[in-house]
Amino acid sequence: MSAKQWIRITYAKDIPLREGRAVSVGNREIAIFNLGDRFVAIDSRCPHRGGPLSDGIVSGTAVVCPLHGWRLSLENGQGLSPASSGHCVSSFPTRVEEGVVLVELPEAHGPGKRAQGAAETGPGDSRQWSIPLEAMDEAWAAQE
Repeated sequence: MSAKQWIRITYAKDIPLREGRAVSVGNREIAIFNLGDRFVAIDSRCPHRGGPLSDGIVSGTAVVCPLHGWRLSLENGQGLSPASSGHCVSSFPTRVEEGVVLVELPEAHGPGKRAQGAAETGPGDSRQWSIPLEAMDEAWAAQE
C-alpha cells in the first residue's frame, strides 16, 4: 500500500456551488466538485472516451459526462447509468481547512509538497488549473 498525503488545492470560494474544476497535480488530473455542504474529488477523465468530467452537469451526488451522458458517482466514482455500469474512476478524500480545499493523493504525486492554490492555465481559463509541485511549500509559507 502506498503512502498518501494531503495536497492543498485551492480556496473553497474558488469552486462555485454545484460546479467542478479540473486540477493537474503532478502526473494526475482530478476533478473537484463543490456540492454545497462538502467537496468531492474524482479522476477528471470519463472512462468511456476521456470526456472532461469537471465540465459535466452535477445532479445530486453524480456527474453526467458532457460527451456521451455517462453518469458517475461523485462519492465513489462508480458508474450509475446502464452504459457506465461496471466502469469507474478513482475517488479521493477531501477536507477543508481554513477555507482551503485539500485532497488526499498517493505520495507519488509529490512527497512532502503542498499545492500553491489554483493557478490558471491560460488567459480567462478558470476551469482547468495546473499545480506545479516545485516550490509549493515556499508559496504557502509566504501566505501563512
